[in-house]
Amino acid sequence: MISAVLARRYARALLELAKKRKDLEATHQDLESVSRVFERDPRVRRFFEAPNIARTEKEAFLQKQFKAKLNPNIYGLLVLLLRRRRFDHLIAIAGEFHKLAEDAQGITRAVVRTAVPISDRQADVLTRGLAKRTGRKIMLTREVDPALLGGASLSLDHKVIDGTLATQLWRLRRQLRDARA
Repeated sequence: MISAVLARRYARALLELAKKRKDLEATHQDLESVSRVFERDPRVRRFFEAPNIARTEKEAFLQKQFKAKLNPNIYGLLVLLLRRRRFDHLIAIAGEFHKLAEDAQGITRAVVRTAVPISDRQADVLTRGLAKRTGRKIMLTREVDPALLGGASLSLDHKVIDGTLATQLWRLRRQLRDARA
């Protein structure tokens, strides 16, 4: 819990800095790249989290490997995390920042689950309809779940619109049961 709160706090501060410097996209891309390195390579993560390696050695490594390649916001974040011994929060900060950056850019993620694949045309119609209704750019992910039998389920902004056949049958069963009572 504390790490989520801490990650959100760092992510918000980084977002405000990126907005102020008008380089939100570059900050977002660099943070994604760096967090992927730390996620995929446990040796890098262990190096920065190891208490027996001097901070000056870690700072020298950061400067040599990352300073020229990274957005100044991200390089500054890495140095700050190193100095405060919070490198273990980097991946969580990147996740929180991703959500905040997409929200700041007016992007909303949606997931549509169907029993059979929907066509590109159907996905486009759905995306345009959602964008019109929400006033935001929609990033649609399509998932196929044969267990649905039919219909579709849509997740958008932590809300689920369930139009699956199973849900419709459940509602019908409930209505019939209530009518008998």
